[in-house]
Amino acid sequence: MVNVHIHHFAAGRGIVDAEALKVFQAQWAIYQKLVDSNVLSHAEVGRILHDVLTERFATPFSFLDIACGDASLTKAALAGTCVRHYHGIDLAGPAIDLAATNLAGEPFEVDLDNRDFVAAMADRPEHADAVWCGLSLHHLPTDDKLRLIREVRSVVGDRGVFLLYEPTLGEDEDRKIYLDRTWRIIPARWTMLTPAELKEIWHHIESSDLPESADTWLDLGREAGFSHASQAFKDPTSLYRMFRYEA
Repeated sequence: MVNVHIHHFAAGRGIVDAEALKVFQAQWAIYQKLVDSNVLSHAEVGRILHDVLTERFATPFSFLDIACGDASLTKAALAGTCVRHYHGIDLAGPAIDLAATNLAGEPFEVDLDNRDFVAAMADRPEHADAVWCGLSLHHLPTDDKLRLIREVRSVVGDRGVFLLYEPTLGEDEDRKIYLDRTWRIIPARWTMLTPAELKEIWHHIESSDLPESADTWLDLGREAGFSHASQAFKDPTSLYRMFRYEA
């Protein structure tokens, strides 16, 4: 039985962009080093995600993975749960291909969309019982974060749950202070990266990261229509936090 279905929405999918592929592979290699060393607390976050899904769903449920990457974290988190359908969305075609390989043969149906997740959520009609997004929503301005969380709320239904893991400002921090603190922490912790890799990842953080305070992350969920919003985890550096929103 073929359980994986890939849907390509990205423009120019039929044309192989060698330079874009090279950039993806370089950045993905850096990301994999961070995941493998667990400096981003993926192991702890994955266990919490698994526990929430196991606790909340005793019957088959559908799962939406926003910016799914290679789906390795969610594959581990879904093991032993009652998941019946997995839907992953990612703009990077190579990541979708990796996710297809990782999820092949799993005992649930898999749909993978090669698409920008903001566009995908804006016109998504399908229901999802549980939604997960890790280290991706912080790239959006605050108003766009709210808009996307509202779209998540619209698809999860009355028993739905949304889990989010993102960079988070400390108390009384603004973005500049947060970035200064980040730069004091990561060179000492991310020692598995070469100087060139550290420079590349720092450029990404400095140019693209738009973290919110913990209170703002929680308020965004409530304003989006979730009845309950709580913090589920804070990583040892306090740079990243996991939030749980329930309908």
